[in-house]
Amino acid sequence: MPRKSSTFRASFAALWIRALTSSELRSLVNEVKLGDPDATSRATVFVASESFGLWHNRARAKLCRYFKNHPPTDGECKRMVDAIVNRLLDGRFSEQFKDQLSMAIRFDADRLADAAKTAACSDKDYVRRYAAWISNVLDSS
Repeated sequence: MPRKSSTFRASFAALWIRALTSSELRSLVNEVKLGDPDATSRATVFVASESFGLWHNRARAKLCRYFKNHPPTDGECKRMVDAIVNRLLDGRFSEQFKDQLSMAIRFDADRLADAAKTAACSDKDYVRRYAAWISNVLDSS
């Protein structure tokens, strides 16, 4: 397992993350909800990393919904927000991305507002739609 302070490039998720099975991810989510600090640290690294295995996006969504109301450390929150902003701007996201965005808005609304302004100029329609959604959420709060 990588050190807590390590940073991941989106295209180079650690092997342990890419190899996670759906049952291992369910266990990780449950351990986080039970307050296990090691599981929380692993989960924040998982959320910030890119992987496309079975149940990976579902696990990210579940973890983000939990972290939204039970935030980990500031550094872990920043790492996740950085990854989510990069996903938005690059258009590298799939189903249940709004759960990630909702958590990121809760952690750093100003950063997401800036990202939404940039994403609104994207040449990708789906990125512009998410930028508009972020702006609507921020305007209504």
